[in-house]
Amino acid sequence: MKTKLTLTIIGTIMVLQAVLYAAFAPSAVDKMFNVGEEAAQLALMFQYAISPAFLMIGLMLLFSRGLAIDDAKKLLLAIIIAYLPLFGAFYHMASLPFTNMGIPDFAIDFVMFGLAVFTYLKPKA
Repeated sequence: MKTKLTLTIIGTIMVLQAVLYAAFAPSAVDKMFNVGEEAAQLALMFQYAISPAFLMIGLMLLFSRGLAIDDAKKLLLAIIIAYLPLFGAFYHMASLPFTNMGIPDFAIDFVMFGLAVFTYLKPKA
């Protein structure tokens, strides 16, 4: 798959996640967690804090679409490596009794990971 297309798809999803995490943080926290008011406020602050990180990553990927294949593969490898511990965190979060999250809630991340792996292994200009 073309590295430019993969970086565009993953970058766009990350930017969208940034906007949606900020826009729907209160309702998302209510849906995802079974916690008291203080913990809900902490989770809400986390949602707002993580939004710029998604924005930053997404923009870096979008701005890097014109890189040569070797450099684009390095970005894809970084995505792959970073997702491995993140999947462990997802599994842990899904198994906690005070969350309403399950593995299907992270489906978009599995798609982005699979896309990164596929393009890393079979890159095209």
